[in-house]
Amino acid sequence: MNNRKTAGSFQLIFTFGIIIFAALFVCSLTIDVLMHIWLQWTSGFIAALIVYFFVYGGYYYFEIDKVDDHFEVRFYNSFPFGRDFKMFRVPITAFIKYEINGNKFYRKKLLLFQMSSSQLAKYPPIYITAFSSKDLNDLKKFFASIK
Repeated sequence: MNNRKTAGSFQLIFTFGIIIFAALFVCSLTIDVLMHIWLQWTSGFIAALIVYFFVYGGYYYFEIDKVDDHFEVRFYNSFPFGRDFKMFRVPITAFIKYEINGNKFYRKKLLLFQMSSSQLAKYPPIYITAFSSKDLNDLKKFFASIK
């Protein structure tokens, strides 16, 4: 199960937004007709805001597969620069539960829990903001099949 299509769509939307508002900012600095201070500030602020949401909003590419007696979760940020590839390998016998927390459009996260020794251990959050409702249903079906 993965969210390749949805993450690609989010990446395309953010990229076009950055290009449009950055171009508008540059045009407002160089073209006489568009030289309005409010246009410069607004377009620059919106371009910076889009970059911020894209980098820190939790728009990750996510892939989960069941392999023998464990499942592997692979994910990375869909921002083209500074990608950090990560993977968790969770034993099915130790897996206890999962939780989905956060806002729908910003930093929505998946938390995985497993029993280690005699304590409940929590993995670091995996951001799943770039999930459609179909992807979320597939994820819930995957975890239902694990239990």
